[in-house]
Amino acid sequence: MDRRESVDLLFKATMLGVDEGIVIIEKKGGIVDLNPSAQQIIGFKEEIKGRPFCQVFKVIDEKTGEEVIENPVEKVLRKGIPIERVGRTIVHTKQGPKAVMISRVMPIKNDRGELFGAIAVFHNVVDEGIWFRDQWLGPYDLLTGVYNRKAMEKYIKRLKGEDVFPIGIIVVDVNGLRFVNHVFGCEEGDKLLKKTAEILKKSTRKNDLVARWGGDEFLVILPHADLDVVREVIVRIQDNCFAAGDTKVQLSVVMGYAIKKCQKEDLEEAVKEAEEFMYRRKLMVNESYHNTVINTLVTTLHIKSIETQEHAERLKTYSIAIGKEMSLPHKDLDELALLAVLHDVGKIGIKESILKKPGPLTPQEWEEMKQHCEIGYRIVQNIPELSAVAEYILFHHERWDGKGYPRGLKGEEIPLLCRILAVVDAYDAMTHDRVYRKALSENEAIAEIKKNSGTQFDPKIVDVFYNLVVSDKINSCLEGGEKKWRTF
Repeated sequence: MDRRESVDLLFKATMLGVDEGIVIIEKKGGIVDLNPSAQQIIGFKEEIKGRPFCQVFKVIDEKTGEEVIENPVEKVLRKGIPIERVGRTIVHTKQGPKAVMISRVMPIKNDRGELFGAIAVFHNVVDEGIWFRDQWLGPYDLLTGVYNRKAMEKYIKRLKGEDVFPIGIIVVDVNGLRFVNHVFGCEEGDKLLKKTAEILKKSTRKNDLVARWGGDEFLVILPHADLDVVREVIVRIQDNCFAAGDTKVQLSVVMGYAIKKCQKEDLEEAVKEAEEFMYRRKLMVNESYHNTVINTLVTTLHIKSIETQEHAERLKTYSIAIGKEMSLPHKDLDELALLAVLHDVGKIGIKESILKKPGPLTPQEWEEMKQHCEIGYRIVQNIPELSAVAEYILFHHERWDGKGYPRGLKGEEIPLLCRILAVVDAYDAMTHDRVYRKALSENEAIAEIKKNSGTQFDPKIVDVFYNLVVSDKINSCLEGGEKKWRTF
């Protein structure tokens, strides 16, 4: 056997033995041959021989979603140098378009270095169905796999000429997506959207269409659906959302609907009607979801830190008692109650080892701990339901003498609600056990508060609180009245 035959046998053995798909391309760009793995992946063999590689394998730019101007195989055949990791590619198989990954394209040269072809090596892309449908087929949303808005708008125009009346329209809004993104990260927010899309597909009929209509909105079109059918679908969606338990926040949606009864009625107007209905519903359920947002934040904080829900309730009671004694308006009392519950929410972003450390913090640990004010501010500032108390959360560790943090505000530069919280937070901390010390008595704690009046604390607020403690009004609040105060 001569050297040429040995090389041919080795080449054939390689082609047959590897799991990756291999395509051989001649110098002019036509496909010459492909190995069994390539045949299995794309379902073709003889049918594509002789066809230009760039017609069968469409390489997609991952940033733009468009086909690249110069196919990598053409570039290798022109320059004679290999290309590693070409990227995702759409290949037209017998089953339709399919995503594959071309890992490399290598030139084929003879002993004299003359180029006479190329080899492209590719493999299946696992679980990339959503990606290639969005980037190549166009009508699908990249994240959720349902139709995108552009595709749904085209479908709506097409429906105008079809006899599919009555047509039901449901607009679905995902509650609290912005909140989830800011508190738990965009990955958790994406998970919420994907779960919503999954539930919508599960809850609708076979021929109904689901699209992602906006950032946190979905649109469902139901051909041949009267009001009863639409309501049945809405109930299924609600039930399935309630049963969904694999997200950090209970999945909550608000829905509006409309019915297009006949050809004369405008379908786009029906969609707008459903959207307006949804927005009205959102206003009505806003207070309920407001409660869900707060409970989620508080629960997350309590799991991570040493602070308890009872501590938050006591602070709320103390703060409201002072606020009422100072004749604050109801709006301020509402915000004071909210601040008492959420002032330490930024500790969600602090290491648990620091939050639960039994001994004194190192200077470096203390600097990290002080960041919780600004972390809490950023979290709450981006949640419309809670943004009113964002600035209070930022400044709740400022001191009357200007030696607090994070801005070193002094005296009445510090918001009044922060000055109230400072007194009650210190008192409650002193009168309950901590990992690093035992609790003080009420008398010892109030004496310490008085001692720091005019330095750490606002003297006027200290006097109000002192009178409440001495008159035993604080304890009566805890036993009944103020404990029932609720702003959410």
